[in-house]
Amino acid sequence: MLMPEFLDEFAASLVPKKDALKEKVLKGTPNPLADRFREKFPSFWVGISDLAKLGASLAELSVMAVDSSVYSNLLSTGGVFYVVRSLAVCRDKEHKRLESDVFFSKGGSVAEREFISVKMEMLEFQVAIDALKGGLGCGTILIDGSLFGRLVHVPLESKVEEDRLVLLDYFRVYRELLDLCRTNNIRLIGVAKESRSTSFRDFLLSLIFREELEKAEIDDDATRMLKPLFMEVVDNATEGLHKFERFRQKYGEKLETIGLVFEELARSRPDYQVVMNFAGSVGYTKPLLLGPSPRLARRLEESRSDAKAYVRKNFPNTLREKGKGFVDEAAQVIASIPDFPAIASFYVLFDRRDSPIRIDIPCWERKLIDVGWHKPVPVDLQDVLKVLATGYCGLDCHNLWLKNVDERVRLKKKTVDNIYVPYMEKLFGEKIIRGRSYRRVRFP
Repeated sequence: MLMPEFLDEFAASLVPKKDALKEKVLKGTPNPLADRFREKFPSFWVGISDLAKLGASLAELSVMAVDSSVYSNLLSTGGVFYVVRSLAVCRDKEHKRLESDVFFSKGGSVAEREFISVKMEMLEFQVAIDALKGGLGCGTILIDGSLFGRLVHVPLESKVEEDRLVLLDYFRVYRELLDLCRTNNIRLIGVAKESRSTSFRDFLLSLIFREELEKAEIDDDATRMLKPLFMEVVDNATEGLHKFERFRQKYGEKLETIGLVFEELARSRPDYQVVMNFAGSVGYTKPLLLGPSPRLARRLEESRSDAKAYVRKNFPNTLREKGKGFVDEAAQVIASIPDFPAIASFYVLFDRRDSPIRIDIPCWERKLIDVGWHKPVPVDLQDVLKVLATGYCGLDCHNLWLKNVDERVRLKKKTVDNIYVPYMEKLFGEKIIRGRSYRRVRFP
């Protein structure tokens, strides 16, 4: 009997490093500060004693779920053809949006992906607004993804030539949805499974750093200079670690743990890995009010102090193409971003075998620009947890409402190949030639 191709080679590559690979697969990269994390974690963990009592019946809740999907492909002309679909569903009612176009960019594949990502997120906001304005009443809106992650796009001119102001439109639409939710007392909840965020881990590291700095046997001048270095590593890990080397050479072992803190800060260990490794029960982390990154904070301060100057500096191509007429309108959007509500974020774990779910909610009484570094914030989570616990259906379905809308909005390649593209070819009266990256051969 023939064995699957390369199985012997696959086994041979794994066996010698079985233990190390098992650790990486199940627990992530080794953490030299594991004991310190284990010491800090319980102070920010709230156990759930009876998950069944936390939920409610589906009939009690009015939940709108919002999601989107995308298809994109490089054309032989060098343009990128894309289709974005978004859907809002509440019980037996739905609202749909679709946008399709071709764009050109000298920014390469990274700029193309960023543009399409912004388009997807904006269409989710827009379809939720359409649903609310169309009378689709609900008490809660669930959006697949992080609300904070959507808030920290740096407002710059897009590298996509046809839509240089896409981020201005994005923030305008985001603000409209936030205002509608606040006015109508609607809970807006971002739900992200296996988010790559490190904000909770970074917060714990900042606690360890402050403790170590207080007890370090170094002179006062060194302490004063080391204090801001934590945020410098957050802002630019390479430069921050380079600066720290001077202190390491002088004080050696006295700064060993601080060195480990900085090295961990530079790693990409996500929050959900920390929760999985140190949570001993089902439960949730205490909410943190999330502050902007140092880079974004600088941009926000710049935009708040002189929004028109910010627009002229950061939208040079639009200024050249449209003239000064667009500056006033753009400045209004830019000036409003620092006043967006801050976001409170936490992780919830409903099954010890599962990975935790990141939850973001607006904190209406606080502004993003005023938060500074991440900090604990008292938030009444009872109603939010009720929705999440009711929607949780086990390891294969972390939220039934979001799973439902995902299945209904998901855009498959065969839909584009068999329906959308043939329709375009009939409309144009021409065959559409797609780029070399398009996979023409189908494999069984």
